[in-house]
Amino acid sequence: MKLTIDQDKCIHCHLCEKACFLTRFCGFDSLEGAAEQYCIGCGHCVAVCPRQAITHSGVKSTEPIGPVPGEAEVLNLLMKTRSVRHFKPDPVSRETWNVLRRAAEYSQSGLNAQSIRLTAVEDPDTLSGIRKALLRMYDKLERLAAFPVTRLAARLSLSPQDYHAVISETATQPLRRQAAERGEDPVLYGAPALLLLPGPASQTAREDATVLSQNIMLALTALGLGSCYMGGLVLGCRVFKYKPLLRALDLPKGHAVHQALVLGTPTVQLKRMPERKRRKIRFR
Repeated sequence: MKLTIDQDKCIHCHLCEKACFLTRFCGFDSLEGAAEQYCIGCGHCVAVCPRQAITHSGVKSTEPIGPVPGEAEVLNLLMKTRSVRHFKPDPVSRETWNVLRRAAEYSQSGLNAQSIRLTAVEDPDTLSGIRKALLRMYDKLERLAAFPVTRLAARLSLSPQDYHAVISETATQPLRRQAAERGEDPVLYGAPALLLLPGPASQTAREDATVLSQNIMLALTALGLGSCYMGGLVLGCRVFKYKPLLRALDLPKGHAVHQALVLGTPTVQLKRMPERKRRKIRFR
């Protein structure tokens, strides 16, 4: 990328060099030389310049950052952001989707890759197909966990984290089945929308999608809406590559689902925060 510094504006404060990991840690003496070879386009050098002396080919525009919320406002938002498992049928407005898009654009990503995409599923027939595929997948996993041989094979072939996730998901499948027979939605919780966060495989794709999804959940709370992670859906795509589910999701070629969540208007609103486990900080 091309970067130039207007020497008539520059006051030689060196803030741009402090903000750039290339000049701080990669041995480059010149910001211009670093940008030309290895720049990731994060734009931090432009953002910190007090005189707007830097022109960057990868940064077409900037916008001012206003004051951040205080501690009480941040904690209140975090307390209000809980998993929602019962939604009103009201559709998610296009204005809301636009806010979520902007929240995604402002989220951090490894090496500024910004590779995670957003796929909004709103069509009732598509949601129904995904719901049916998930229930069939849970039935299949339940049968897998019921036999010692297949259970042992799963333990040996899966990571401990994925294995315990499978066992946990299968333990509650009889309850899901009973709920489905009563006309309930035990997998998507009757949400009017499902948000998929697909993208190509990369070193930080799962972490990027997790950060992005949490920022979206906070934005939803600020809008009076709610959401819930779809861990079973991601597990089915990532670990088992369950074909009926993948067909229902219709992902772009070469993309995987790194995170997913349902969203909409909650039928109930939290008035108080339940007690949480007290976290200890270990100082060394």
